[in-house]
Amino acid sequence: MEDDIISALTHEVKEQVIEEYLYERRLIDEQTKYVGELIEQTLHLQDQLYRRFARIYELLVESRFVTEFARVLNLEEPPFFQRFAQDRGFRKGLRFIKAVGLTQRGRFRRLVAESYRRLLSWNQQYRDGYDNLKEECDAVNHNLKRFEQNYDLLTIINFFKDMDVEAIQRKHFLGDNFTPEEIASVEKTLRFKPVSTQHCHLMPPLVLPALDTISGELRALADRAYDACREKLKTIVR
Repeated sequence: MEDDIISALTHEVKEQVIEEYLYERRLIDEQTKYVGELIEQTLHLQDQLYRRFARIYELLVESRFVTEFARVLNLEEPPFFQRFAQDRGFRKGLRFIKAVGLTQRGRFRRLVAESYRRLLSWNQQYRDGYDNLKEECDAVNHNLKRFEQNYDLLTIINFFKDMDVEAIQRKHFLGDNFTPEEIASVEKTLRFKPVSTQHCHLMPPLVLPALDTISGELRALADRAYDACREKLKTIVR
């Protein structure tokens, strides 16, 4: 009788541990999925930022002026320039900029300045999205660490093997008919991998100067690009 009571209590404790494990695992699954959605959103913002850089690169025409533009922004190299060199479909999604001026040179100056102003807006949106994503990654990784500290996976696996849990749970988390050798490898499979921005092809946010602080340099750069590439710019600046 005493053995039956101990067995029943042990079984009840195991059931409670399994239920808590599955519940917390589902929560982390949802958090991880949300991070995946944020990654997609941030990649979209990065793509929009690229298009704003590409518009300015097209206006500057020549790589020497693009390099000068990066210098004006205090950047070591022009962001996304390699992608721009291989992609001429960047105009998709760009809104038309109407530059007003008495001369073509004046319109070109305004076009470059307005393009940079819009670039700054998208850069801030990207920075906000990236920072939010990083915060969520840090929060999920904190929960992952706490989760692993609270649950020993080999013990959980043995609980699953010993108990008559619902078939759908066994199949989802363990499958059936595991050998002892396979159980050791399942532990690695069940472990969550930390989430990070490092492997998502996301560029760290840029710190760009405000338009009013570089307006003189940007205007001078626009003049040099216009003088050197006037004929090529006729189809862009009307």
